[in-house]
Amino acid sequence: MLIKNSNKIIFIHGWLFGSYIWKNIQGCFPNVSSSELVSLPGYRKSTTTEHSRKVIDSILGSSNKDDMILAYSYTAARILLSGELNSCDATIILINPFLKPKNSTITMLRDNLIEDFDSGVKKFIFECVKGNNLAKKNFIKLKNLFYTHYIPKKDFLIAELDEMTDFDLSKFKVNYRENLVILLSDSDEVCDTKIINTLKLHKMKMLTLKNSPHYPFFEFKEIYETIGLL
Repeated sequence: MLIKNSNKIIFIHGWLFGSYIWKNIQGCFPNVSSSELVSLPGYRKSTTTEHSRKVIDSILGSSNKDDMILAYSYTAARILLSGELNSCDATIILINPFLKPKNSTITMLRDNLIEDFDSGVKKFIFECVKGNNLAKKNFIKLKNLFYTHYIPKKDFLIAELDEMTDFDLSKFKVNYRENLVILLSDSDEVCDTKIINTLKLHKMKMLTLKNSPHYPFFEFKEIYETIGLL
């Protein structure tokens, strides 16, 4: 099992939500000796101008064989497109990589933030939890979680969205590897799940999270059990 071979887990958040999304999950892996919650630039009070891409590439380049990297959404997509991925020895689990939006476009999301930041954020939060019968309850939980932590600047979030429009899947050249797994929510209303076809061409190892929305962490038990079986 991959999790039993891991001494350290590195948790990396996605777009909009910071490292706090992992705090209740960190303790779900009692057999792992250490863990690290990565807060990417722009998601914490900091004067650094370092780009998230460089931080992610550095993590991939410096991780050891007995490390496990758990990444979500935007960052999971960044890892798939990173030039450092094929040389990384760590076990990598990517949850709902945000390579392409499902219904709306990134431009629409961007415009929503520009027109009314709070309204745009709340619309996106609802899209993240929509997909099962707990959507209304989880919307309130995730909204409260977002507004009680450090809120990234609007210009920063828009800049990241602009970068997402430039994601070039023609550069997707990942080698098949036993220790790279993608977990996909079957009720994801944010990501275009047709992207699965692109991943299948590369013989990626993919598993489905049943009745799970784009933000799956309020019902983490299934994810933990799925990881535990790998």
